[in-house]
Amino acid sequence: MKNQIHKKNAEIWLLLDSRDVGGIESHILQLAQGITSFQRSVRVIFLRQYDNTHPLTHLLNEANISYRFLNGSLRDLFRYARHHRPVVIHSHGYKAALYSRLLRLSLLTSHQKIRFINTFHAGEVSKGKLAIYDFLDRWSALLSHYNFVVSEQIKSRIPSKTTVLNNFITTQNLAISQGSQVAFVGRLSHEKAPDRFIQLAQKHTDHQFHLYGSGPMEQELLKPTTGNVVFHGHQNSMDRIWNNIGLLVICSRYEGLPMTALEAMGRGIPVISTPVGNLHKLIKHEENSWIVKPEQLSQSLIHWFSLSNQQKEPIQQAAQQTIRHSFSTEAIIPTILTAYQV
Repeated sequence: MKNQIHKKNAEIWLLLDSRDVGGIESHILQLAQGITSFQRSVRVIFLRQYDNTHPLTHLLNEANISYRFLNGSLRDLFRYARHHRPVVIHSHGYKAALYSRLLRLSLLTSHQKIRFINTFHAGEVSKGKLAIYDFLDRWSALLSHYNFVVSEQIKSRIPSKTTVLNNFITTQNLAISQGSQVAFVGRLSHEKAPDRFIQLAQKHTDHQFHLYGSGPMEQELLKPTTGNVVFHGHQNSMDRIWNNIGLLVICSRYEGLPMTALEAMGRGIPVISTPVGNLHKLIKHEENSWIVKPEQLSQSLIHWFSLSNQQKEPIQQAAQQTIRHSFSTEAIIPTILTAYQV
């Protein structure tokens, strides 16, 4: 088959609808950088621009990745695609996925050939209005040429054929962190279970706990604080902060394969995590990190506090090696580029 990806100026689009930086946006940044490292042309397409400057644009500018904001309509996406003729549109999130599939249907009578790829990221079961969009997203997946999912749990909910794909990060120039903070990094929402992190802090008042992120549970979490939790708020980028962290706690109720775990372990920061999503593929219990039931988080934390720096060192090195071997750009991008082939 002819490989249109190699045509001069042929663009791969990464499509999303987004207001802020979270797991999907972090994934897209890593994906865009990974695609570029394989000498492919990539552009991030935002379906619309909301009120504030999107924090991802600063990171894209730093990485020299092209991007474009549309006006939010399917018609504008259709017009822009007809004019710029991408060879691949890779959607992320239910709205981007639905738009891309409608675009594919609108191009059925056209000679323009686009490869439509989608990645399902969300592990939680949606409720209310979002449940309708979630249903439409899952059941229209057959309209994409290829669907990735980031965990077996998500795969089980998609009626069409999907491929489980490891999340990944760029590992070049990542040094082992020298930090000591016990940290939670993520959205302060029910599925991420930051309330469990606060409960841990309440059990270990001799230690400080650091919480990076914001979200709908923030005010609720601030009320019962014992004085040993530092709320750092939303972070546009964690790059300069990771070196302060010595242990990441993931206490989620639902997950796929969180980028925070990869970013931490890539810097030699071990993780204590609940057994959700595909974290069992990443974590080798008691070798590179720990994966335990929610009621065992405190016990694992006590074990971590008891280790000397010399005892922590092989765990830190094993964490970093796991990312380099199985969850790095070099390991994963070739699989994605294979799916992109026209």
